[in-house]
Amino acid sequence: MENERQVVVSPMPLQGHFTSIQQALNSFPDDGQAYQILIKPGVYYERVNVTRDNVHLIGYGQENTIITASCYNQQIQHDGSIPGTYGSRTVCIDAKQCSVSQLTIRNDFKFLENQARPERLRIRHTQSVALLIGNHADCVHCEQVQLESYHDTLFINGGRSYFHRCRISGAIDFIFGAGQAVFTHCDIVARNRTDVKGDHVYGYVTAPSSPKHQPLGFVFLQCKLLKEAGVPQGSYALGRPWHPTSQFYDGQYADPDAIGHCAFVDCLMQDHIFGWDKMSGKGKEGDVVWFYPHESRFEEFNNFIINANQQIENKRILTYSLSDEQHKNLIERVKQCLSPWFQSSYQF
Repeated sequence: MENERQVVVSPMPLQGHFTSIQQALNSFPDDGQAYQILIKPGVYYERVNVTRDNVHLIGYGQENTIITASCYNQQIQHDGSIPGTYGSRTVCIDAKQCSVSQLTIRNDFKFLENQARPERLRIRHTQSVALLIGNHADCVHCEQVQLESYHDTLFINGGRSYFHRCRISGAIDFIFGAGQAVFTHCDIVARNRTDVKGDHVYGYVTAPSSPKHQPLGFVFLQCKLLKEAGVPQGSYALGRPWHPTSQFYDGQYADPDAIGHCAFVDCLMQDHIFGWDKMSGKGKEGDVVWFYPHESRFEEFNNFIINANQQIENKRILTYSLSDEQHKNLIERVKQCLSPWFQSSYQF
């Protein structure tokens, strides 16, 4: 990229290099200039906060450059605070015009080990985010990035983001939030679990909480929905409607205006996908209330079932199918979302 300053991070202390990604970020002056951080091959055990606009993290391949940390919702911090889901992330991007490419971001919280404990000894709130697109983020571009966790892998809560040729792995609500995001040619991988008994649901690919006035939530175009070995047929939902508990003038309860939007278009899916599901929330009186797929904005168009060899077997029977005209309108909304800021040609 032209007119960008460039710094290098490497695991070994070399002259002129930083040994920490956060250290490199903290060195940037507030001069409005764009900065590239070249991250040499290695495993970086740190939590990274990007709060400065125009920062671009560039690794040396998903298998070579890895950023990892172990953190979860109820993990007590040194000051006694509890981070919650929003704070339980390995990398946070809370800035504008940023990008990440050619690396892996992992949350190493031991989800399966925790679930194997006796119930009375388990950590209950296992949300463990790999990448957070924060409340103040906008125009974030992720290219060839691998995101790994089990519960709440990718939290998209602000602005607009674009994911191309990424691989996102998780189990429970592993792509979720209120932001707008377009995914093209990505692999969305459902993880195997050893704690699920009988025919219970293993997990949910998405949990959008898009505000009802927002035209887009999550749109998946020409993506593959794959599964790890051992994941049974019909064990994962495409998504469920998340109504976050929020504070209102008359109390704290599930946000009634979070009418989530999610669309899968021209996607290939293995047999672990069964459709959409419901989700509970807290009512005004403190009781449990349920929100159903038909009350949300869930959409599908021209999706196919593939076998273990990723060969097409048949066309998927769509639950909330778009007409040709609705599909055309959706693609136009996607272009309107991306065109003001995304400079490259669309990958769909």
